[in-house]
Amino acid sequence: MRSIILTEFQKIKRYHILWVGMIGMTLAPILGLLAQNVAIEEAKTPNFDISTLIDSTIWNHATIFMPVIFTLIGGYLINREYTDDTLKNVLTVPVSFPKLLTGKLAAIGLLSIVFGVYSFIITIIVGVCAGLPGMGLSVLINGLLYMTGISIGIYIAVLPILSLCGKIPELFMGGAMIAFLLGYCSMFFKSGLLRDIYPFLAALTVIGFDAASYIHSTGSANVPLGFASLGTMLLISAFIVMISKRPGEPETKHKKAGLSLRPAQRKRLKANGRC
Repeated sequence: MRSIILTEFQKIKRYHILWVGMIGMTLAPILGLLAQNVAIEEAKTPNFDISTLIDSTIWNHATIFMPVIFTLIGGYLINREYTDDTLKNVLTVPVSFPKLLTGKLAAIGLLSIVFGVYSFIITIIVGVCAGLPGMGLSVLINGLLYMTGISIGIYIAVLPILSLCGKIPELFMGGAMIAFLLGYCSMFFKSGLLRDIYPFLAALTVIGFDAASYIHSTGSANVPLGFASLGTMLLISAFIVMISKRPGEPETKHKKAGLSLRPAQRKRLKANGRC
């Protein structure tokens, strides 16, 4: 498994699609700052500081940027094995297809954490350049933990989509669009059971992020249900990976079955056009 992950990172650094992730991670804090500056006085956040900018960036990531970026980049990295026609060479190694897919998904998970740390650094740079107050050690530590936590949570939320993208070639573009829509729908679940179990909001809940001011909710979120929701996403993803078959496996089994037939049986099948 370790060798699979290391190999994936060696291949990842050659792909230009990583720039898409870096640009998206950069846009989130800029969007939060612009929203504050262009909003009317009644809608502006009072005492807008570094901590508020971090919170705004986390919300933008959870609902807009991270779902589509993680699914797009992750699906692209997996799909390259199909488009480059390298999967047939990789599968000659004595490793099962589910294990290979698990290694790729693990590499994407680590990459999502890297993006989270990168976004935190960019957020701090944007805040300093904008002259926002409130810089402090506790703010930096909490911001880094929150940003890393939301990266892991959103990755888990889109993991079933990534698992499906690994099974079916050219599906990652559609998966990215679905992930974007699912993330955007987070804004409409203000309270009740749906808010507690919706994976993208659950990711915010488990890291202790207060989304009440963003979705105008009066009740508090249920943390155990949030963990249960993300745990369910992991179980669904594990099931999808376990039932995954390496491409061409049914045909290979059929050919092996044909070789085990007796010569007379093979002749009859050839005569009937079945072998």
